[in-house]
Amino acid sequence: MDDDQAQEFLTVGALNRYLGAKFSRDPYLKQVSVTGEIFGYKISGFSAYFDLRDEDESSIRAYVSPTVLRRLSFDFKSGDKVNLTGSVRLYEKRAYASLLVLSMQPAGLGELYLKLAEIKNRLTKEGLFNKPVKPLSFFPKKVAVVTSKTGAVIHDIQSTIGHRNPNLAIQLYESVVQGDKAVAELIAAVKQADQSDADAIIIARGGGSMLDLWPFNDEQLVRLVANLSKPVISSIGHQTDVTLVDLAADYRVETPTAAGVKVTPAISDYQAILNQMTVSMSNNIRRSFKNAVTQFDYLANSAALKSFDQVFINHEQKLQNLNLQMLSAFNNHFQRANQGFLNLVGKLDALSPLKVLDRGFSVTFKDGLAVKDSQQLQVADQLKIIFAKGSALAEVKEINHDRSI
Repeated sequence: MDDDQAQEFLTVGALNRYLGAKFSRDPYLKQVSVTGEIFGYKISGFSAYFDLRDEDESSIRAYVSPTVLRRLSFDFKSGDKVNLTGSVRLYEKRAYASLLVLSMQPAGLGELYLKLAEIKNRLTKEGLFNKPVKPLSFFPKKVAVVTSKTGAVIHDIQSTIGHRNPNLAIQLYESVVQGDKAVAELIAAVKQADQSDADAIIIARGGGSMLDLWPFNDEQLVRLVANLSKPVISSIGHQTDVTLVDLAADYRVETPTAAGVKVTPAISDYQAILNQMTVSMSNNIRRSFKNAVTQFDYLANSAALKSFDQVFINHEQKLQNLNLQMLSAFNNHFQRANQGFLNLVGKLDALSPLKVLDRGFSVTFKDGLAVKDSQQLQVADQLKIIFAKGSALAEVKEINHDRSI
């Protein structure tokens, strides 16, 4: 083979690069919409990989980038039928085509799933599904049930409640649970139930398809359930069916029978709790009585209580001694005070003018005032002289300013 013939042959890499360029330049391959079933779905390194197959067993490899994967509103798995949009790329090393996924949604009910995801995400961000749970009454008198008046649901609830607590009244608030009229009737029935004297509300229906259960995803009904004044027990569909009303309710159970169990503690439950309380009270009484007896024995055997009479006698003797000491101290103080008083009286008596008069002296008064100095007098003054015994009136005849007699 000469050089000219060799130049007519392409390398595998060159061929693959040529095919890759064709793929990248083909406008019909830049964005294609494909439907199929997911096989071998796995996530690795924040990216997703799977094969997309159809009924003819045809398949193509698909890749979802981390950016697109974060935007997807649903969690996909193997076996899901999907509608996706992507661009076709050629992996040049191996020369096989693959889909670079740009968007993806469930096939058939895709629009409903997207709407459900949009409502759920918005209400979740509002915190509607995280409100405090309203507690159930332990001794309910009446329960309100919102469901259809026909079918097995109301029968199961009535049978369960009647078996567990026959005294609990059941009030049915009838509503259709699927179809065009369901949302309006459910809202009206739930409002009536919340305004009743029921202790709790059960919202229930049997299983069904997504379309059958769709009324229980209505935003207006979901908001109403989340803001009711009474606790709500939701039993909608089967265990794998989760509606937005389930998320908004205070309690979610799997079946109508479980709803009846949830709202009614059985008589046996009451009896078990009563027995437990009785045992607890008995133990507390025994413990308290034992402690009281122990304390009584301790006090009864104490030295102070045994010698109480002697203690009383000792204290009585001390009281008598204190009384005698107080009387003695009072008498001594009184005698000292009395003697001091007599001494003062004697001193006052010795200083009395009457004593001076008894020794032969007299007191002269002029105009009611005692005369102490001759200069107080004038000739012809009228004087009164007081003696030890009696008095006399006198007239001044002569005045001397010395003491000569």
